[in-house]
Amino acid sequence: MRIRVDTALDCSADAAWAAAHRPAVAARLYAPLLRMVPLDGAPPERFTSGDRVRVSLRLLGAIPVGSQLIAVDDLVPAAPGRRTMRDSGCPLSGPLALLRTWNHEMTVIDAPDGRARWCDELRIGGAFAVPMVPVLWVMWRWRVARLRRFARGWDDELRRDGTAP
Repeated sequence: MRIRVDTALDCSADAAWAAAHRPAVAARLYAPLLRMVPLDGAPPERFTSGDRVRVSLRLLGAIPVGSQLIAVDDLVPAAPGRRTMRDSGCPLSGPLALLRTWNHEMTVIDAPDGRARWCDELRIGGAFAVPMVPVLWVMWRWRVARLRRFARGWDDELRRDGTAP
C-alpha cells in the first residue's frame, strides 16, 4: 500500500534537501502529536547516507507507542534536479511493528519557479497495512502541512549559516 503527498514548498530545492537531512526537522514535523526520543545518545546534527538511528515514539510526548529504526540512504539521482533520500528503517516495537514492509522516500525536485517540490511517499505492507493506512494517511497530511509552514524560513537559514533548519 502507498501513501503519497506531493507539494510545492516556499523555499529552494537546496534548502529543502538540507532540511530533509536534519533529525531536528523530522522531530518538528511530528510534534506535538509524536515526540521522537533518540535511544542511543544524541542524534547526529545531520543525517548522512548510511546513518542508522533508533528512536522511541511518544504520543503527546508522554505515552510510549513504540520505537523505530531510521535508516538513511541518499539514492543516486534518477534525473537532474531530482534528489531522493530513503528511510528504509522499520518500526521496531509498538503497533507499527505489525507492518511487514516499511519504505519512506522523500524526493526534492527543483521546480521551474525556483521553489522546491517535495514528494513524500510511504510504502507499507503486510496483513496489518490496511488498518494502518487511515492513521498514517492522517499523519502524512499533518507532515505536509508542517512542511509548508516550516519551509518558509529554510532559505534564510541556508544563507545565514550554510544549513537548513
